Amino acid sequence: MMALPLTTFADVTGSPTLAANTMINLDTGTTAATGGDLLWTGSQLSPQTGAGLFALGTGAATYAALTQSLVSGIPVSAAPVAVSALVSNAVFVYKTRSGNYGKMLIVSSASGGSLNIQFTTFGATGGTGPTITTIQNNYGQVPQGLPNYGIAPSTLFFIQGSNLANSTTELQSSASPGLKTSLNNVSVKVTVNGTSLDCPLYYLSPTQIDAVLPGATPIGTGTVTVTNNGATSAAAPITVVQSAFGILFYNSTLAAAYDGNNALLTTSNSANPGQSIVLWGSGVGFDANDDDKIFPQKQDNLTNIPMQAFVGGVEATILYRGRSQYPGVDQVVLTIPGNVPTGCNVAVAIVSGSIVSNSVTIPIAASGRTCTDVNGFPTGILSGLAGKNSVKEGVLVVAQATSIDGANSQTTNGVIGLFQNTNAFNTSSGGTISVGSCLLSNSFQTAGIISTGLDAGTSIAVTGPAGSTTLNAVSLSPGSYFPTGTLPTGFIPSAGGTFTFDNGSGGKDVGHFNTSINAAPALNWTNQASINAVTRTQGVNVTWTGGASGSFVGISGGSSATSGGKTYTVSFSCIAPVAAGQFTVPVNVLLALPAGAGSLAVSNSGNFQTFTASGLDVGFVSASSSTSKTLNYN
Repeated sequence: MMALPLTTFADVTGSPTLAANTMINLDTGTTAATGGDLLWTGSQLSPQTGAGLFALGTGAATYAALTQSLVSGIPVSAAPVAVSALVSNAVFVYKTRSGNYGKMLIVSSASGGSLNIQFTTFGATGGTGPTITTIQNNYGQVPQGLPNYGIAPSTLFFIQGSNLANSTTELQSSASPGLKTSLNNVSVKVTVNGTSLDCPLYYLSPTQIDAVLPGATPIGTGTVTVTNNGATSAAAPITVVQSAFGILFYNSTLAAAYDGNNALLTTSNSANPGQSIVLWGSGVGFDANDDDKIFPQKQDNLTNIPMQAFVGGVEATILYRGRSQYPGVDQVVLTIPGNVPTGCNVAVAIVSGSIVSNSVTIPIAASGRTCTDVNGFPTGILSGLAGKNSVKEGVLVVAQATSIDGANSQTTNGVIGLFQNTNAFNTSSGGTISVGSCLLSNSFQTAGIISTGLDAGTSIAVTGPAGSTTLNAVSLSPGSYFPTGTLPTGFIPSAGGTFTFDNGSGGKDVGHFNTSINAAPALNWTNQASINAVTRTQGVNVTWTGGASGSFVGISGGSSATSGGKTYTVSFSCIAPVAAGQFTVPVNVLLALPAGAGSLAVSNSGNFQTFTASGLDVGFVSASSSTSKTLNYN
């Protein structure tokens, strides 16, 4: 149940914020006024003697795909890089003074004299001292800086960084005499409001430690340090709150939820309205009767800790909140509401005061044990792709989008094609959302997603109710097809119509196809003029008319804020039947968004259609209309 690394690397990673006139040693991750590989002056990034940089392009996906074998030996330059080239998502390869190669991503461009970067130095020893880069709930994994970040006393949490330990241990037993606070000459200390406590240890590796935050830790802001064989890390910040539950999940968003027989909820063992289920996780809060070290822990129902549960946006009754028998590992037992929306991916959230858990889903069937989702996605498609390491997919889209910013409004028509072989295609139900639910996500990039463009021919002819156009292959982005120049005026009528795609004789990877889709009349967001800001402590209701009959409406939004030199973005997506004409985004979703500038959008994609062509595992075609509005989340 613990979030453990799959392998142990000697690489050094970090996400520091560099103040002006600061050097960073990329072999150790430490910053100082002297002795580093790169000097940030506030106006340029200057390699020091023996070090160098090479600009490779932009994109978090590009950064994630770089490996040691790809970057080693690239000719670097000692020339300084001006601030104008240090834009967000710029990617650089570097060589350290000691000869190690690495990769660097500009997380946010220079602001107020500081520069936020992400880096990995391949094969570096990291020096002798431990370095902390991340502290998170072991199950919720909410990043620091977001409004729902916090570690509660008695929580199982993880620390990530470099040189945290000199070896990797097995998962430590909490049977008597219990978890140790010093293991292999490694210890973890938390200090809050003048109180310093040693944390019980579950697991050690050079890059990660799993520990339990002592129950006696005071509420407030403090620090965490790691001591490894006498060397102590720099203090890393931690925010300690009364309660902040993190839900154990797998397969992207599916909660590890169990029925009364201790059987995992799945699409073939779904929950029913009125049934009680068990959520596993950590972060309910302190229990004075437990010691956070020894199995079994006392199981007290901590009703003194304010907590709410929401299933599909409907409040659920909590029957138990407290420790499992394992130190740091908690359970929340709740009853599925009788009026809950059903589906294979119904949203679940636990709210402690104003702190929202991570966003997960569970399967719920109105009756029986097999859930169903009717949300416009073709049934049977995903099951046919299960087990594939990669999927060759084609996507054809007709889209009309209106954006509103203050008094300015602009409508854009788009027709595109995208053909790719991807290792990130989601062949499970995790990551999708059932009708009536909302799902949260943040902007942090998942490493290891690799997509390769497919050749579907030199062009794709598109014929619509108001004329024709041609999508041409983009040489700099293989697999992408866009019109040359702007589309003809009125090419996508607001009244909709039929659009046909034909790629002629096809290409070397994808054969001939001829497929059509009927675009419905554009969706009309009827109350957008009255929504000029969103108050996160209140739900926001949106209303609409029009759209494709029998289809579904997406309600989405997000906001960004800067904290500690880092910019955080959190977004949400909800789905509702077009026939409902309205949907309220609940408070438990909005509380997870940072206060700041953002947007709110209402869209309708009709029902997906599929098409076939030789060389493709799956092809989709869709037509959509949307309206988005720039506004603040307060």
